[in-house]
Amino acid sequence: MKSLLKNVIISLLIITVAIIIYYLFISSKPIATAKQESVSLPIVNISKLSSVNYLLNIKTYGEIVSERILNIKYRDSGKIIKIGKNINNGEYIKKGDLIFKIDSFYIENEIKEKLASKEIFLLKLKNVNSQINTTGLKKKEIIIQRDIIKNQLNRRTSVKSKVFSDNSLDELRLSLSLKEQSLIDNIELLNTLNIELETLNFEVKRLQILIDKLNNDLLETIVYAPFSGHLSNLNLEVGKEISRNDNLGILSDTVNLEVKFFVGGSDYFKLTQFRDNGLKGIVDIKWMIGNKFYETKGRVSRIDGSINKEIAGINVYAKIENSLPLIPLGAFVEINFNSDLTSRAIMVPTSSIFDNKYIYLVRNNRLIKHKISIISEENDGVLIEDNNLSGNYIAKTRLSNMQDNMQVKTITK
Repeated sequence: MKSLLKNVIISLLIITVAIIIYYLFISSKPIATAKQESVSLPIVNISKLSSVNYLLNIKTYGEIVSERILNIKYRDSGKIIKIGKNINNGEYIKKGDLIFKIDSFYIENEIKEKLASKEIFLLKLKNVNSQINTTGLKKKEIIIQRDIIKNQLNRRTSVKSKVFSDNSLDELRLSLSLKEQSLIDNIELLNTLNIELETLNFEVKRLQILIDKLNNDLLETIVYAPFSGHLSNLNLEVGKEISRNDNLGILSDTVNLEVKFFVGGSDYFKLTQFRDNGLKGIVDIKWMIGNKFYETKGRVSRIDGSINKEIAGINVYAKIENSLPLIPLGAFVEINFNSDLTSRAIMVPTSSIFDNKYIYLVRNNRLIKHKISIISEENDGVLIEDNNLSGNYIAKTRLSNMQDNMQVKTITK
């Protein structure tokens, strides 16, 4: 009996010890797991972002264009009877040089006819003016005579005695009536003459307007170069009949040149948002001939009036300050547009940029995927727009499995 009791006690002790060991094992397992998880977090090197000032600039390509281009035309139809000296494609002509002359025979004849008609109307005008002067003097004379008769009649009729007979008073009344009628006729004649005078003056002015226009047309039959430049696309020949606004050639100013280049809508906004007087700045221009580069500078002089929706930007023109040697119109050149504006930017390592549009910020030991706007690639990294990134921490370590909201362990070097 004692032996059995002893065996039971030993069995209970073994079971109790086993239970205690089991619970000790279970309670210690979470701690081991936590340590294991803490050790397995990826380590990421971080650094604090800080902004710097930089000059806004754009690197692009442009085309050499003329500051002035004239489409050579004649405003009417006619026949070319003369072409100026050295009027050939590629020739350089000076301001005032004759380009071509149109037959002016019909215009000259019409001017002569209009001048003759004007002389006739001027003679008529002179005659009418003379009549108006004569009639006006006659009117004054009639008024004086009428007033004398009227005064006589008033004086005699006011006398109460019968000194004056009724016949004499009737004669005065008749004379007064005749003078009144003569005055009315005179006034009507003056009105008629004045109407005729206005008509004649109108005709003289109308003819003079026509004569002035014809004289201007006569001047335009001789076409001179309005500025110096090179000729191209000429379509001129003596004896050639031309129609109104036919394209007869192009005259391009090859001294005063511009470079035309494209600025995207977002860049244009950045370059103009802080100024009231539009886009300004210096343009570095580089032209390559064979293996040789020529460089010069230009200054932004004008822009197109509106954004081109098809290309989502605007064309900018810069006046070339020092012409490149023998540079032709249409030449393709490299452009570096240096604005006089500064902005805030941040330099980040090239390895920290993903797909050219993302970086990973680190907050509370977690990665945050953040979209960026790249300004330019530099030797020591990539320049991106600040956009309130200054003061944040960026992940400099590039992990193969980086993703948004990923937990990491950070170190700062």
